[in-house]
Amino acid sequence: MKNKTKVLLILLSCILFGFLLGLLVGSAATRIRLSNVKLKAERQEEIIQQQEDIMEEEQVLASESSEKKQVIYGRKRLPYAKLFNDLNETHLELARKVGLKSIPKTRADISRNSNLVEIRDNQYFVLYNLKYSVPFLTKGAAKELNEIAKAFSDSLENKHLLDYKLMVTSVLRTEEDVHKLRRSGNYNATENSAHCYGTTFDIAYTRYHRDVETDEVMEPFELTKVLGEVLLDRKKAGKCLVKYEKVEHCFHITSCY
Repeated sequence: MKNKTKVLLILLSCILFGFLLGLLVGSAATRIRLSNVKLKAERQEEIIQQQEDIMEEEQVLASESSEKKQVIYGRKRLPYAKLFNDLNETHLELARKVGLKSIPKTRADISRNSNLVEIRDNQYFVLYNLKYSVPFLTKGAAKELNEIAKAFSDSLENKHLLDYKLMVTSVLRTEEDVHKLRRSGNYNATENSAHCYGTTFDIAYTRYHRDVETDEVMEPFELTKVLGEVLLDRKKAGKCLVKYEKVEHCFHITSCY
């Protein structure tokens, strides 16, 4: 074999070796980066969980100094963020499948849509501050909201706890509502939200309604333990998707029907 050929083969071998070594190093670096991202996300989740625990402890201490008797639900709080983590994209995909075929542009368009039903305060839930949404849902979503609210009320009764109602904070949004919400500074309101299809509603977990005040009260975090159990049962039964919204302080729920 000629010397030039040998040199060329050696160079090609070195190049190939370097290329393969680069792939291995790059792959290892990618795995390390992904691992770091995962660890960071897990650590952030732990910090949020710790902050929520501290907030609950502070609420307990504050309630102990209150003149009213605190009614406690002894169960440990569920890991809401881990259990209720259906992505917004998944909510939107389902909403497009089972909800309205076209998004109402203004509130005037809603009255002409036979696929929507109006929802109102009842014995199980109340509507709260619907500044950027209107109290309409598809028939399936309206039924699911009532089922959740009734199950919450029944669970409180069965556990011999106090009678509270859920607070619904957002329902159907028209295109006009979305634009107003975004202009208000809430950039989490996407141009194409599941709320626009009539299948989706938000239930607050930091506030609950009670028709009659007595000497006994329950803190919101205690009531959310009960609501979390109800939502977990509905989710496992394939009735709805649920996302725990930390910023908005609500459960974002999309009906499967």
